[in-house]
Amino acid sequence: MATTVKNKKRGYFSASLTVLCVILAVYTVILLTPLLWAFYTSFIDYNMYDFGTAREDVLMMLGFQRLKDGSVKTWFTFQNVITAFTKFKVDIGDGVHITEMFVYSVLYSGGCAVIATMVPCVMAYLVARFDFRFGKVIYGIVLVTMAIPIVGALPSEIRMVENLHLMDSLFGLYVLKANFLGIYFLVFHAQFKVIPKDYTEAAELDGASDFKVMLGIIFPISIGTITTVMLLNFIAFWNDYQIPMIYWSSHPVMAYGMYYFVRVTRGQEGQGSTPVSVSAMILVAVPILILFGFFNKKIMANMSIGGVKG
Repeated sequence: MATTVKNKKRGYFSASLTVLCVILAVYTVILLTPLLWAFYTSFIDYNMYDFGTAREDVLMMLGFQRLKDGSVKTWFTFQNVITAFTKFKVDIGDGVHITEMFVYSVLYSGGCAVIATMVPCVMAYLVARFDFRFGKVIYGIVLVTMAIPIVGALPSEIRMVENLHLMDSLFGLYVLKANFLGIYFLVFHAQFKVIPKDYTEAAELDGASDFKVMLGIIFPISIGTITTVMLLNFIAFWNDYQIPMIYWSSHPVMAYGMYYFVRVTRGQEGQGSTPVSVSAMILVAVPILILFGFFNKKIMANMSIGGVKG
């Protein structure tokens, strides 16, 4: 009887695991298909990118086209990437090329990612590790601002930045991002709350200051969370074109350059075609892919906290 029940349980879990694997496999295919299509399309000659005139579907799916003389000509080319790189620019002043936009994107995304990560991190540390009444007020403010949408705040924010003479300034962008409101405050708060006080009591008995405890003990323990949040912020800022376009208009970032390339200059020397546009998108995404490739293992390895040994 016990053996029968055990077999039933084993079969039940096996069926559930199979269904779950199938769902995850289908979901993976759905996610990968657009990426593979984009990579494939970026190497197609834009002059031949017309499936409506195809006569030999098999050859075209393999990347070939049958010519009138019977020979087969490949339609794969690297010219799309070259065209995207050379024509990827914004007509501001003497023109801003993709290399300059890359520098602006790194300055904007990198600086804002550090500031937008460390400000809520330090504030969450103060609220989580120190028992003072105003800490509960700060925590409540964060929850209220997340629950109540602020409509029409952009015009007043622009007026404030203009009055502070921070418009079209990288420092002004950094000031705008130096706030602790948002979901990441709650993430850091929960992280610091679960760290046992045993980690810091020994250091405090040895005379370590609160600042030294924070930098030397708590932050190294939470480095996985901090790094993950910083990476997510960097990706979000890298893909953001609206804020730099408003507050740093003379220094277009790559996200705005992608918008300008696809929308404003469409049809000029083939750069409005789908293959060239997709090639430009890949150029914009390459730095993010490289960044994630370097840091994904480190992030996953630092996501857990060790226990206290007695």
